[in-house]
Order: sequence, then C-alpha cells, then structure tokens
Amino acid sequence: MTTPTAGRAATPERGLTRLGRVISRVVSLLSFIGTVLLAVMVLHITLDVASRYILNTPLPGTIEIVINYHMIIIGFLSLSFTEEKNRNISVELVADLLPKRVQLRLDVLASFVSVVVFGFLTYRNWVEAMKKFDILAFVTQGTTDIPIWPAYFVVPFGCAMVCLVALYKLICGLTGVKSGLDSELFDVDELTVPGEAA
Repeated sequence: MTTPTAGRAATPERGLTRLGRVISRVVSLLSFIGTVLLAVMVLHITLDVASRYILNTPLPGTIEIVINYHMIIIGFLSLSFTEEKNRNISVELVADLLPKRVQLRLDVLASFVSVVVFGFLTYRNWVEAMKKFDILAFVTQGTTDIPIWPAYFVVPFGCAMVCLVALYKLICGLTGVKSGLDSELFDVDELTVPGEAA
C-alpha cells in the first residue's frame, strides 16, 4: 500500500522526467525544421546556379538570404539538439580514466558552465536583436531591400534552448532524477542493412 507521503514524493520526479520528454520533443522539432531548411537552402542555391547559367538571370538576393537566413537558422536551431545528444566537442582523454562518480560531477559542472555561458549569450544577442528591430535592419541587393532583422531573433532563441537543455541536465544531475531527454544518437557505422548480420 502506498502512503500519501510516498506518492507526493514521487510526483516531482515523474514531473521532471515528463518535462524532459517535452523538451526533447521541442528539440527534435527544431532539428527537423533545421533539416528541412538545409534542403531548402541546397535547392535555392541549385536553382540560382541553374538560372545563372541557363537563363543568364540569377535569382535576386540568393547570397544575402543564404547568409542572413538559411545558415543562421540552420546553425542555431540545431544547437540544442547537439547539447541534448551530448555531441559537443569534448576531450575525454583524462576524464575516461576517472572514477564514474567523478565523471558525473564533471558532467554537472559542464552543464552549469553551459547554463552560464549560453544564458549570457541569450541576453547579449537579445539586446542586439532588439537594436536591429528598432532600425528594421536590412541589406540592399541591387534595387531590392531585404529585411534581415527577423533572423537576429533566431540567435537568442537558439541560445536560450541550449540554456534550457543544459539547465534541465544540471537539475537532473544534482537531484539524481532520471532524465527524460532522448540523448541516444546512432552513428552511421552502427546501423545495419536489413538482412545483414548484426
């Protein structure tokens, strides 16, 4: 029989795990959007090259759109995915030799540093985005003005998502609650062709 006290004690843990699953779904959605935009960027560039050499009329603003929209959105929407999967660049030559408990403490420290750094980046880039919004920043391509201020808000949003993932990992690391994040990522060489022996 479960006592009320035990039930109440288990609820925050389950809630934190569910929160992790929600964050993971949002991160996956952002990663999917980034993947779609990558395909759109490739198509955009391909059409520009084809139009340039076949019709002798390049698509106007291609370089500006690719630089100020495609690349920024693809890069910063994918940051939280990298953080969730623990695929940031790291040197584990010494860490792998340490006891498991020390490794866990280092993970907590790394999450804390990530929260601080990306929290600062979120703030600074939000301030910069608001400045660009105030002047409605744009670039000129020929006789066409291409607004670029919306893309500036992608940067603080991407940094904020990394900060959120890192904060969640920090809380789980400090409390010992099971993470709800989907941190598994299969490498290409780990995948097998159907019918092939594992």
